[in-house]
Amino acid sequence: MIEKRIAELFSIQYEKRLLIFDTSGFCAAFDYTRLLISQNFEVIRYEDIEAFRLRYEQEIRNSDNKWAVIVYSEIYVPYDIRKQFFEVEISLRSIFPKLHEDTVRRYIKDIDLISFAYGELYSPCDTREKTEKFISDTVFSKGNIKNYCDLMIKNLLPSGDKSGITVNGWIEIARKKALIDYYAAKANISIDTSFVDAEFEKFIFDGYQKLSGETKKEAPAILPKVIDFIAHGKTALIVVDGMSLFDFEIISRYLEGIDYEYHCTYALIPTTTAISRQGLLSGKYPRELENPFTLSQEEKGFMEAAKNRGYTKQQSLYAKGYNPPISHFTRFAAIIINDIDDLVHGQKQGRVGMYNDVSLLAKSGKLQTLIQDLYSQGFNIYITSDHGNTPCIGAGAIRNAGVEVETRSKRMFVLKDFAEEKDSFGDKVVTYPGYYLDKDYKYYVCESGVSFDNKNEEVMTHGGISIDEVIVPFIKVKAVI
Repeated sequence: MIEKRIAELFSIQYEKRLLIFDTSGFCAAFDYTRLLISQNFEVIRYEDIEAFRLRYEQEIRNSDNKWAVIVYSEIYVPYDIRKQFFEVEISLRSIFPKLHEDTVRRYIKDIDLISFAYGELYSPCDTREKTEKFISDTVFSKGNIKNYCDLMIKNLLPSGDKSGITVNGWIEIARKKALIDYYAAKANISIDTSFVDAEFEKFIFDGYQKLSGETKKEAPAILPKVIDFIAHGKTALIVVDGMSLFDFEIISRYLEGIDYEYHCTYALIPTTTAISRQGLLSGKYPRELENPFTLSQEEKGFMEAAKNRGYTKQQSLYAKGYNPPISHFTRFAAIIINDIDDLVHGQKQGRVGMYNDVSLLAKSGKLQTLIQDLYSQGFNIYITSDHGNTPCIGAGAIRNAGVEVETRSKRMFVLKDFAEEKDSFGDKVVTYPGYYLDKDYKYYVCESGVSFDNKNEEVMTHGGISIDEVIVPFIKVKAVI
């Protein structure tokens, strides 16, 4: 696929010094620096002739290490240095010489799927019309998508012991899984990626409690860290309630003209709106909240969080919907968008239904317009979610099981420590240790693919510990063109 194609272009197995000319911005289509780093290359951005000359003489000339120098502009590179490197130009044209470059660029999000089908292309399709036909008839064909998903599923988890998968490793797996699920829904084919949840559950019980101590440069490790991460200058946080990585795969296809960085973070468990979104907007963990089981204190929690980080009441805004009442005083805004969560809880057609409904939502342009308006007003813009969602089969409703939690989710329930435990649901739930939660309660979450909806009813929901519910997008908008 694309990673293998790039590795071959770079002669990555044979060369120790690479001089990569990326003057067309191919790095925006695929982050090949991660590939280079995984192959033990020291990656350098070439920006200043004299600064690089000094580093070359001091560190590189007599080194046996692997070096990759990336040139992003038409800047001059001295000939004597060029002679010491394997030179390669990376662009859509160099990767796909048989295709029309500008047409491929329109499908840049699908570059890996295009690469998968490209191996079977034996004659040039270098006009706009031929490339368009190749993409629509071959790349997006049900057969090609099915073969691609089958191969991706085989490589979704590393072989052998899974206990060594890191916090970031699970994020990479979640992103790949979301892409597989996206293509399967797009082509309306049946695939099964739920096996990931059994291994992810082990991580939840072993590694999740350590997230509060994680420090990451690119994105906050867990939702209560978001406020501190973004509370600098004039900032707007768009919270798309219930948006999973799968949903963002759909939305991202419609963010034309919006340049962004795509990262991920971990939601709070149980993945209900009351617990996780309050933690996000207050910057607190559930055990620190006055009432983590309802949303009644959500706005108050955000306003207090803003105040504690230097914003006045007049400068802070908590709002819902696509037309927030922003004034020229507003400097820190939290904007809640409920559309996706509404689609989740009304969904009767599983992921295929979510694909169709979220596509219509994205095509409406409402989110894009909100982003554009905020950007034009000088805001730093971040987009995230309080939790994702997952397909489930109802195991039958339970009633009067314990604490009433303000949620439409039927994937979890909470018992006071003296409440009666019932054997009737014992094989359908796991006891959650209550990381970051009040220890006066007992927490139960449903097994993967199970919810306490009507028996045998197919639903989309949330509240559990599946990878789709727990790992959510964290997007930083860089520019609006």
